[in-house]
Amino acid sequence: MPRAPALVLALALVACGSKKPTPTPMPTPAEMPPPVAAGTAPPAEERPGSDVLAASALAEQYEVGKEVYAKACASCHGDKGEGNPKNPAVVGDGALPENVTFPKAKLRKGVTFQTAKDVFDFIKKNMPLDKKGSLSDDEYLAVLAWDLNENKVVLDAKLTAANLATIKLR
Repeated sequence: MPRAPALVLALALVACGSKKPTPTPMPTPAEMPPPVAAGTAPPAEERPGSDVLAASALAEQYEVGKEVYAKACASCHGDKGEGNPKNPAVVGDGALPENVTFPKAKLRKGVTFQTAKDVFDFIKKNMPLDKKGSLSDDEYLAVLAWDLNENKVVLDAKLTAANLATIKLR
């Protein structure tokens, strides 16, 4: 009799498919990723979604720029940057030319716009005309990001003081 319960148990275990699991082999040291120091992030190209995060930060900067433009710039340069007889367009054909083309552009004499840094330096020093230099650097960067986007200048990341000189306007 004592064998019968043991036999039944053995058959039940086999019928249920209870086998020992196959162990997963451990990676060799060559297959292991390099260690990352505590408190540091992996390089951007290894982080999932870094392109998405950059695009999101840039989109947020555009939106802030659009709002700041509406409050601080639109009264002179038009709601959509189209300009008027007294003030140059900042969006569209003829906007942000390398050299002065607007007949009444007294502030731009001798100033060329080759990079985003050139434009940033100019607007930070001279705009808004009635309150020169009154915006924060982040607000100037946001307005410039919005303006460049409206002028079809392709940006890969949020505008910063560090990347302005690398962005060519032509």
